[in-house]
Amino acid sequence: MTLGGASPNVDDSRMAPHRILFVEASVGGVLGGSLTGILQLIDRLDRARFAPSLLLYQEKEIVPQLEAAGVPVSVLSPQPGWLPDGDRGRGGRAWLRVKEIPTVVLPRAQAVGAHLRRARPDIVYLANGVAPNLDALVAAARAGVPALVHEKGYRRIGPRERFMSRWIDVFVGMTDLVTAHAKRRGVRARRHLTVYDGIDCARFAPGGGAAVRRELGIPADAPVVGIVGHIQGWKGQDLVVQALALLRDRHPDLRCLVVGGVHRQGGAYAERLRQRIVDERLERRVLLVGARRDVAACLDAMDVAIHASTNPEPFGRVLIEAMALARPLVAPREGGPLEIVVDGETGTLVPPRDAGALAAGIERLILDPDLRRRMGAAGRARVEAVFDIRHHVRTMEAICEEMLAHRRRVAA
Repeated sequence: MTLGGASPNVDDSRMAPHRILFVEASVGGVLGGSLTGILQLIDRLDRARFAPSLLLYQEKEIVPQLEAAGVPVSVLSPQPGWLPDGDRGRGGRAWLRVKEIPTVVLPRAQAVGAHLRRARPDIVYLANGVAPNLDALVAAARAGVPALVHEKGYRRIGPRERFMSRWIDVFVGMTDLVTAHAKRRGVRARRHLTVYDGIDCARFAPGGGAAVRRELGIPADAPVVGIVGHIQGWKGQDLVVQALALLRDRHPDLRCLVVGGVHRQGGAYAERLRQRIVDERLERRVLLVGARRDVAACLDAMDVAIHASTNPEPFGRVLIEAMALARPLVAPREGGPLEIVVDGETGTLVPPRDAGALAAGIERLILDPDLRRRMGAAGRARVEAVFDIRHHVRTMEAICEEMLAHRRRVAA
């Protein structure tokens, strides 16, 4: 079930906003998708109805900004880390999952539980999905606080996740495919819902691309395609280079922007990517521009945006960002793009992991400016109708209201 933006009746008799504790368990310096989603939601929640706070497992650079905005932020002391799978085989991994319960899950749950007793939230919002948030799920169950689990990927769901999922009040998947995956694997939440992520469409206005082209020495009339994302194997930058090599002789003016920094696990892949560009004689045509703060302007510099993940992408935030800038898409026919891109209307879906099909999709669009304009306009309209952040916030507020109403009915 995919929720819309309707809000239920609100109990006007309450005297104080309901406290929502957002729990973000990721470690590392990257501002990932789960934290980005939390920050957007916190920023736009109706503060007359909801009082957000945030619990982190590691200090993040965003903390001072949140505290300045009046959002209480707490950081747990270092906790036991999840044990690495290694080459243990299926039986070894199963034993590892069991071993983690007393050595990792329960100590972490105790730490989160201590914070819950201090913060006394009305709802706990677990932003990292079922498996990474088992500890906080246990802590919420012990404290009698309803838990919302927001799942943003096709994560492993094993016996312990299935057992503990009985304590999930509402499971939110970021696409119908993610929600269906959780159901198939036995997640036993009271409700399963799909809520699409959103973006602030007002921040994606065209006009910044010309400066990016000038900076990179790209002629104003040259066709430009591009891909945005951390450089790591499954994001498919190498596949894009293969496709550009197939188009090299027929389209000598074609340029490609590869926007994104090297992922912490992508160093060797990045070196292979650079060598492939040299081997294909594409040094002047495929530009590795690194991590950029002006991603919207980089997308605006493109005539066509490419999504090329070689594993099924759970969502693909850059897809809706490109559509917001009225850029047509070429993306694989699997995962998140199936729910975001309307094939033939807002972009072209091609067989995944197929450089030839990717090249054909790119070529069709760069040869047809009118088709690009039609698809771009349709993409912008679809983002405004379906993926604007306002729809996401309204829906999440409605879910929280329903959770609280359900808890009151059960307690009555």
